[in-house]
Amino acid sequence: MLSEFAWIDRNGAIRVFKKLCIDGHANECIIRIVTHIHSDHTLHLDKSIAYCKHIVGTPITLDILEALGYGVPKNKKRTLEYGKVTTLEEYEVRLEYADHIPGTAQVVVDREGLVIAYTSDFKNPGTKTKIIEQPHVLIIDATYGNPKHVREAEDVVWSKFVELLRKLMMQGSVALYAYYGKAQDVMIKLREWGIDAPFLLTASQWRVYKIIERYGYRIEDVFLLGSREAEEVKKSGWYLEIRHTSGISLRNSDANSHIILTGRLLKSIVKVDSGNVWIVGISGHADFNDLVYYVDFSRPDLLVVDGYRSEHAQAFASYIKEHLGIQSVVLPVDITT
Repeated sequence: MLSEFAWIDRNGAIRVFKKLCIDGHANECIIRIVTHIHSDHTLHLDKSIAYCKHIVGTPITLDILEALGYGVPKNKKRTLEYGKVTTLEEYEVRLEYADHIPGTAQVVVDREGLVIAYTSDFKNPGTKTKIIEQPHVLIIDATYGNPKHVREAEDVVWSKFVELLRKLMMQGSVALYAYYGKAQDVMIKLREWGIDAPFLLTASQWRVYKIIERYGYRIEDVFLLGSREAEEVKKSGWYLEIRHTSGISLRNSDANSHIILTGRLLKSIVKVDSGNVWIVGISGHADFNDLVYYVDFSRPDLLVVDGYRSEHAQAFASYIKEHLGIQSVVLPVDITT
């Protein structure tokens, strides 16, 4: 039965061989793997920390979780580098790089030659994200699983974003709102695109940045909001504030303009009616064409589409069955039936 090998519970837990859980919790699990720090992948992590024998993730992910208040006991923490195989209980586990936010990992579990793989969130398959080839079961994220969900090329989106940002910065400071990890990824790319304005970070975004900095993601001119250096920068009126997405409703920023960065917008840029507020679709997810490319190259015996984290899972599974001839199911069942 499929449920003995791979399953997705109604609470979002991805279960592999029943005793190993990914990005969610089940009482039967003794191993919990966290693919990255976003909230839909840290579901019920406190329960897993209390009940599981092993909490697994990349070094960056586990360090950021600690900075965000998740206290994983040292005797339970299992840090895995990309591509390294380790044995946990009766399973061989390895993590592979996924292009999403710093620390994101795909998961490959092997038990006696039966291989189950999970993509987690990713983009750029085959170039930046490694494609797991020919697993027996592949579990895939399908945020953009609708055939209509095809984005502009990433460079085109970034060009439009940078053009908007330069325009707004001529008027004064700009506040950028993004989730942890995504904010730091955007900071890195803005420097690559020639944006050299100082970054001023809230305390929580600063903690996350200081962790990824230890792993080589160093960015010039980054300061903690409220510090003496930041106050000096603010006098110039030329800077970028980095805040968490939840902070946009508080409007406790002195910035002239506000940009909300989201990974779930197909359009590049949307102007909000009231105030100088913009929404920019800087996605960390594969679009429909990228999803099809991954599956076509991977060629699993069975494709499981994550219906907990996507409302388009059924459309994607149907497309794969019809056009690639790969057996596909959506889990959890009651999300899509």
